[in-house]
Amino acid sequence: MVQTLDIISVNIWQILISLINLLIMYLILKKFLFGPVQVILQTRKQQVEDIYTEAQQKRDSAETMRAQYEEKLAGARDEADSIVRTAQQTAQRRSDAIVSDASQQASHLKQKAEAEIAQEKKQMLSDVRSEISDIAVEIASRIVGREVRKEDHESFVDEFIRNVGEQQ
Repeated sequence: MVQTLDIISVNIWQILISLINLLIMYLILKKFLFGPVQVILQTRKQQVEDIYTEAQQKRDSAETMRAQYEEKLAGARDEADSIVRTAQQTAQRRSDAIVSDASQQASHLKQKAEAEIAQEKKQMLSDVRSEISDIAVEIASRIVGREVRKEDHESFVDEFIRNVGEQQ
């Protein structure tokens, strides 16, 4: 049974050597394994932070570009509205100018027609006076040629009226 007790017994030296062995392994692992692993973890952590920072910068840049795009779009809308208003005003001015020119031309044509009518009226009155004086001379020559009686006078007037009606 003594042998069995050696297996079950607690040996302080054995525990102490195991603890020292464990400590030496911890220090070796810390120096050669944990240090490089920590460096790799720190590097990886820095890379992840850089990726997040870059993503945030790109997001901010995209937001800025979106704001600029919306601003330019609003500016383009304002410019388009301004162009449409300018075109409408130009069209209105041209329309007014065309109407004014047409009105002036119509007024000028009306004045010209009235002047031509007045000229033709004067010419016609002049022609009628000339014909009347010719007829009066003809009547006077017929009268001088013979003696005028009341019946002759009426017949001259009737003949004159007929001649005037035929000439028209």
